[in-house]
Amino acid sequence: MSITPCPTPLPSALREEEAVEAQRNLFCGHYDRCLHLAVKRGWDGWSCRHCPLKELRVGEPEARDYAHARPRGPDGH
Repeated sequence: MSITPCPTPLPSALREEEAVEAQRNLFCGHYDRCLHLAVKRGWDGWSCRHCPLKELRVGEPEARDYAHARPRGPDGH
């Protein structure tokens, strides 16, 4: 299996959040690199669907990551 990211061009930009989440792995460690490649090549849209690393998830937040981030009420609780 290749360990090189391999974005696939799409015929149009992804405009809906659900489409982006379905087509791309936002938590891949190579996401920025693939985005840069797509921009450099002038692609209207791109996908991770054929990438061998599409299931790689780095830094994906979990519910517990937000447990302490909730705003407190006026009384501090």
